[in-house]
Amino acid sequence: MKKRLWAIIIIAASYLVYSSLADFVPRYWKNIGLPPLSRSIFTLGMVLILLICLRGLALSDKLNSPVIREGLTGLLNRDYSRQRLQEEYYRAKRYDHPLSLLMIDLDNFQSISKRFGHAAGDHLLRYFGQLIRDTVRPSDIAARFGGERFLIILPDTGREEARTVAERLRQRISENPFRIDSNREDLCLTVSIGASAFAFPDYGQDAEEMITMADLALYQAKKEGQNTVAVYSAN
Repeated sequence: MKKRLWAIIIIAASYLVYSSLADFVPRYWKNIGLPPLSRSIFTLGMVLILLICLRGLALSDKLNSPVIREGLTGLLNRDYSRQRLQEEYYRAKRYDHPLSLLMIDLDNFQSISKRFGHAAGDHLLRYFGQLIRDTVRPSDIAARFGGERFLIILPDTGREEARTVAERLRQRISENPFRIDSNREDLCLTVSIGASAFAFPDYGQDAEEMITMADLALYQAKKEGQNTVAVYSAN
């Protein structure tokens, strides 16, 4: 993404430099056949593109900052994910957009870590973090919430869509066995997922409540036997 942004910035900046120099040689514009009004509109458009790309670069640098990233998996950390959830909650409430949240727990992680060692546990967490990044949409916000628990914020996503995303992630982890090293057999993994949604009148009154509801749904998924998706219900 950064390479594309830089390419667009170079093109836009090159045009603006050329445009500035060409103003001193009127015949250049005459040869091109671009009238003054069209030239002004085109130049304004290039300036806007340049500003948008520069902001995109700044945002990209911020998102890659170690202050907001969790060191082991590279996903957002707990504190910053809470901040982002609050921002998305306010946006959803203001514009009446749906918003959903997934709380994910790696089943039997403690026993795997105890059996094969902490290094294997760390390897598994990195593997799962990458699998999440490969599964969610670019607009989704993924974080490690602590231990073997992960959180995914789904902007503009309703309850049933969130269930679909959760099922896709659950299925993907179960279909991709985890290999600790070349000398050991693959481990079949499962996850339990709890989902909550903002777009209901009876609950979801703030961002923290969405986390609580997702936690309750996750508890229900574990209770139902793991490798399960549960969506919070007020009933």
